[in-house]
Amino acid sequence: MASLSQEIKILVVDDEPLERRAICYLLSKERPGYRIAGEAGNGVEAVKLATSLKPDIILMDIKMPLKDGLAAGREIRALLPETRLVYITAYGEFDFAREAVSLGASQYLLKPLAAEEMLSMLDKLAAEVLAARRRRQATARLKAALEEMKPLIRLGFIMDLINGNIKVAEAEGRARFLGITALPRLAMLVDIDQFSDLFQDGAELERQLLKQQVKESIEKVSKAWPGSLVAPITRDEFVVLLPLYKWKLPDQEEEVRRATVSLGEAICKQVRQDTEVTVTVGIGRPADRISELSRSYAEAVAAAEFRLLYGGDQVIHADDVTARSSSSRSQLSYEEQQLVQAIRIGDRQGAYRQADAILRKLLLGQERRPAVLKMKLLELITLMANAALEGGADQEQVSNITLACGSEFLALENLTGMQERFLDRLMLLVGQVVETREQRNIALINRACEYIEANYAKDLTLDGVARQVYLSPCYFSRLFKQIKGCNFVDYLTRVRLQAAKELLLSTNLPVAEIATRAGYRDARYFGQVFKKQEGYTPSVFRKIGGGRFAGFSS
Repeated sequence: MASLSQEIKILVVDDEPLERRAICYLLSKERPGYRIAGEAGNGVEAVKLATSLKPDIILMDIKMPLKDGLAAGREIRALLPETRLVYITAYGEFDFAREAVSLGASQYLLKPLAAEEMLSMLDKLAAEVLAARRRRQATARLKAALEEMKPLIRLGFIMDLINGNIKVAEAEGRARFLGITALPRLAMLVDIDQFSDLFQDGAELERQLLKQQVKESIEKVSKAWPGSLVAPITRDEFVVLLPLYKWKLPDQEEEVRRATVSLGEAICKQVRQDTEVTVTVGIGRPADRISELSRSYAEAVAAAEFRLLYGGDQVIHADDVTARSSSSRSQLSYEEQQLVQAIRIGDRQGAYRQADAILRKLLLGQERRPAVLKMKLLELITLMANAALEGGADQEQVSNITLACGSEFLALENLTGMQERFLDRLMLLVGQVVETREQRNIALINRACEYIEANYAKDLTLDGVARQVYLSPCYFSRLFKQIKGCNFVDYLTRVRLQAAKELLLSTNLPVAEIATRAGYRDARYFGQVFKKQEGYTPSVFRKIGGGRFAGFSS
């Protein structure tokens, strides 16, 4: 019984000292691991001792002076709901038993006590206590782990919001878990000006310190906006998501614009004061619902790109530089809404299908006048171009495609040619969305690989490398395998073994030292991995490969 009896505290309550001593003697002899935490002679003492000692099990007589066991049990149950109550009495009447059960009694025993019965009962209760304790400890560990992971979960939540990868119900649930009281409705992008030109000597530490300084400056200002969310999203960019619970939209949209521009200007000023760099702040338009926040983010990104024309260290609002593609969104047909959504997410087949349906509808509507049809097609091209920008497509490429459409349509006179050219340009726009997204993803994974190749000797983990490129571990894992064709662990192993082979061939270092330099803390495990991948142990590889290397050199 030693394993069950660890740290089980028992309080014995009986107005007869002999009864208490008999119980204590029996337990000390038969169950020495059960610790008698205290003894009480009446209900008043029982409540007082239970409150201070917090026993796991209470053996309590019912019939006692001052306060009987049932009254004491009611008070103790309210204070210590997890404590097991066992009532002991010489009164076997049903009323006593029924009231004891109604108080949540774990057991009910009659005097004179049978030793085996009591010990068996206590063993069962002790097992329950320890099982409950283990459950609480496991729950506490899980909660602690979740608390440690919350920054990553929060970052993943923000990335899902701005990429449109989350539904309303899920967003609300995750927000509650993270303690976010109001879901954001507007996105801002803060981009460090000329970041690629800074620290050209490759001083990564200085870059990271600078980014942390900029982040702290943004957070310092954003605190004035209750519920704001700030997160780094790329090498030189931060996103700021804002709830808009103070305003009634769309009536107060101009007030929202003024407030967000003021916030952006304060961010620019604070970064100038705190650091040696400047930032450009792009501001998107308010989203009607959480599912459209990705559109607000895309607008903020597009607005920030205009710093190439207007210069950095300023605030650029989407209204100032891009057409309001969502102003008539509520008036779009179902097919047009589906077309916009397909373009935004880079769905070639879906976009083609919806565009073809729109064209057929136009032609079935007997609209065969070339001039009118051209005008309607150009309106659709503008709609599609805005959708492509919302999907993150390169603005210059979208502009080139859109401008080319105008001159092409003016030169065309037959309906078939217009239809074919329209669908061709649509595919180019969707291709831009896909290409830009793929380029960004490839750039992120390449940065991760550069980090691995520069730090393979350290204790690298998937979560740690994902943090370096500001991606959630799950998404990073999928993206890494998709782009590199192998999983993270296999790539890391390949890099480490390549470094180890070079050291084996070019140095006389001991194998254990090479294992350490290649990122392996266990030389034996290193040898196993090396042999599995290369077919030789490190020592044999050095002997064979070193001999060939020497022969080649001579």
